Amino acid sequence: MTTHAYDGFDEASDEAAPLQTVARHIVTPEQRFTSAIACLGAAWALSWAELALTLAIGLPGDASSHPLAAMLASRVLIGLLYVCVASRLQWARWLTVVLGFASVALVAPTLALQWHVFPAAAFVGGVGLVCKFAASLYLLSPMPARLATQ
Repeated sequence: MTTHAYDGFDEASDEAAPLQTVARHIVTPEQRFTSAIACLGAAWALSWAELALTLAIGLPGDASSHPLAAMLASRVLIGLLYVCVASRLQWARWLTVVLGFASVALVAPTLALQWHVFPAAAFVGGVGLVCKFAASLYLLSPMPARLATQ
């Protein structure tokens, strides 16, 4: 039976059309790195927005005992760390990955309680965590080489 299956097959017919290959979209390391930097920038900007929302509702208790300087310094230091990541420094990349996963693990469980107190800040903080998590995942993939300076 199977020996005669192709007897009536005409190679010039539509049935003999070549198979179409499926085009695969391949993401390059440079595109992943650019996406990671964009996510880090968005997370950093959202951290400043979260600080502004915190200041808008007022500092709890005595304003002189509130760690406002520490809140500002931490955002500046994280921004400098992200600049080092953008410079393709390996130590900064891995430190950012560890801090990103740690912040997701430690802050995500508190978002439900924060939602009951101040939903706008919880939303901004949650979106910032998603950006940090995405950046950490992107940074786990191989990074492109540093550009040679001439």
